[in-house]
Amino acid sequence: MRPWQALRMLSLATALAWAPTVAARLPPEPALQAWVRARLAAGEDRIPEASRSLAQALALDRQEPLLRWNRFELALVEGDLRTAFRLAEGLPPAGPDGPPPSRFGFNDSVVALVRAVAAAQVRDWRLYGRALAAFPEPRAGASPVVRELLAAWGEVAQGDGAAALARLDAVPPSGGARSWVEEHRAHLLAALRCWPQAAQAYDRLVAGEGANVPRLRLLAAATHLEAGRGEGDGRDAHRARAIAILGGGPPRDPLLAEARARLLARPARERSDLGVLPLTPADGIALLLLRLAAESSRERPQPVAIAFARLAVALRPGVPEAWLILGESLARNGLHDLALAAFEAMPDSPYRDLAAIRRAQVLAEAGRTGEALARLRALAERPGAGPDDWVRVAEIERREGRFAAAAEALDRALALARDLPPAEEAALWFLRGSAREQAKDWARAEPDLRRAVALQPDNPVFLNYLGYSLLDRGLALEEADRLIRRAHAAAPDNGAIIDSLGWVAYVRGDYPRAVELLERARAAEPADPTVADHLGDALWRVGRRIEARHAWTSALALDPEPALRAAIERKLALGLEPASRGR
Repeated sequence: MRPWQALRMLSLATALAWAPTVAARLPPEPALQAWVRARLAAGEDRIPEASRSLAQALALDRQEPLLRWNRFELALVEGDLRTAFRLAEGLPPAGPDGPPPSRFGFNDSVVALVRAVAAAQVRDWRLYGRALAAFPEPRAGASPVVRELLAAWGEVAQGDGAAALARLDAVPPSGGARSWVEEHRAHLLAALRCWPQAAQAYDRLVAGEGANVPRLRLLAAATHLEAGRGEGDGRDAHRARAIAILGGGPPRDPLLAEARARLLARPARERSDLGVLPLTPADGIALLLLRLAAESSRERPQPVAIAFARLAVALRPGVPEAWLILGESLARNGLHDLALAAFEAMPDSPYRDLAAIRRAQVLAEAGRTGEALARLRALAERPGAGPDDWVRVAEIERREGRFAAAAEALDRALALARDLPPAEEAALWFLRGSAREQAKDWARAEPDLRRAVALQPDNPVFLNYLGYSLLDRGLALEEADRLIRRAHAAAPDNGAIIDSLGWVAYVRGDYPRAVELLERARAAEPADPTVADHLGDALWRVGRRIEARHAWTSALALDPEPALRAAIERKLALGLEPASRGR
């Protein structure tokens, strides 16, 4: 078989795995080999390499729609926005079969959005309007809120603020659309310099579901400062309100903390500026894109979140949060190298430490554990570091199975703990106790776990862990039973706790009750190999041996730790009793 024939077969097989209609869309022969290389590289998340191969394919055949679609997507994901903007202008509609198959699955709406952002970036608002007109109609039952918000910002850009606000009033209040509308009403009022009304609108946001969004709090505070400038006696009240807003929100958020400190450091009568106003139409569009990026991948990774975040950065490259959200979007979709580059590119800001932490965590996710630990340890050793810095080191060590090293990192965390709330202090004692228990150092683990329970006596996780640890070692059965029952009372639907209850029944010899509880635990925790193993033991004891073997086999399929795997394999080979005697 000639090489090009083998490549054609490979490309066809690969493409058919992605979309059943691709066979009719393959590029002509001269560009096929480069296209195949690009598809294989994209499938393995080697995006720069895939982009280069697609560029080669396009050089051979500039009019092939499949090549242009795929190149457009990769350019957008990689951050080559010049290429993405250029290709979006001439990209044909996807057609009745949908867009060509790809690693990312972008559609006509993304293309229209790219065209709109390209126009907004150069402030060509007529071109922006034409891009919005090309947006596909929303699916049946879907809200048109995103398109309407984009249109409202276009009207502001052309000087018609009244039309923009009226457009927001006309958006149907279905589903979550009202939240988006009210957020952008506040932004629009700020852009229009309607400071008192904007301050009131932001107040409503931070009193509701926007309470934990630092950027909204920062905008609210800045707007209050502007509203107070022309109010004479009311100026101090607005300033006090701004300080209070900055003091709320996510605890220890560095952006809010720095802004509050800056405001408090200035005399009350001196002009204060938080550096976030004025809000331009491009700013408003970028804020919309950032929320789209954050919310589109909230429950599971969504490649379209990358497109939203890239476009937000195109409009607001100097905003640190945009780079953070971009990095998160890339990391969630497994694009580790691109995520690292995004975190590295973030402008200097109060979020620089957070970006450094996320870089290290992404390195660990990419399997570069040594680099990750080196970075995290350097952060933990710097002046002003806190317990959380060592907890992050411990998390990586634990993930690698180095439990003693994790416990040592948690020693450092506890040494830095000062005046922590009881829940946070209890968490540190629990983390170190569980790390020591997994390191087979029960003598030092038990006091830590008991300290955590003493600090938080109603925490079901702490109660269950201590109770099961005692039970598993044959220690203090009555106390273990009490602890686990307290945990179950606090979290009756928790599968791990139901498993512990079932194991108490097993240890007591009540095998029918153990089977009943462990079947419930298995239904609640189908991916836990320990629960499946426990159920197999209980089923064996009541004589249901075929089912027991099935439970053990399913436990093996769940990739248990080596010691548990060896024990299960022995039970499958010998049966429960001989395997137990051989331990």
